Amino acid sequence: MAANKLGRFLVHSVELESQAQERYLELAEIMAGHGNQPVADFFRRMAGEASLHLLEVTRIAVGVQLPQLKAWEFEWPEVEGPETTSYDAVYHQMSLRQAMLLALDNERAAEQYYRYVAHSTDDPETARIANDFADEELSHAASLQRLLDNLPPDENRQPDDKGPQHRRRSPWKLAWPPPLPLFLAPECG
Repeated sequence: MAANKLGRFLVHSVELESQAQERYLELAEIMAGHGNQPVADFFRRMAGEASLHLLEVTRIAVGVQLPQLKAWEFEWPEVEGPETTSYDAVYHQMSLRQAMLLALDNERAAEQYYRYVAHSTDDPETARIANDFADEELSHAASLQRLLDNLPPDENRQPDDKGPQHRRRSPWKLAWPPPLPLFLAPECG
């Protein structure tokens, strides 16, 4: 059954990175269409990072039986994977700083998710890999924070009346810890 837990964890990791990559590419296209090239370029960069993570997870999953899950069978703490930017959090005139803050939130949410899996599973291999992924996400968050620290502050930048208000998400703020994913639940006799 430990292989089943590892497989379910890895399929969640593949989906998490796939969703992040897809969303960042969508957002890059939207921003480019609105002429917000610095943010479009940043979202493309983040899509590239997600693509590298996806390749890493795929490499680790070689030889592991991955279950075929339907979209509604994934167990996330929110509607989408922890590293997926909400459409509600983006608007066409957002600054590079605001885009980086969203990405920082995503990296931290992914780190929390992986750390939670690592501490919740009774399978040592799943815990080890989840901790490795959490450490990697923490490193990415630290890199983004360093970039943000060197970026000039936004001067009175507010969304206009034509777009949604910019809302950064608060990962798992309302329900922490989230319900234990079934694939982590201890096995019954």
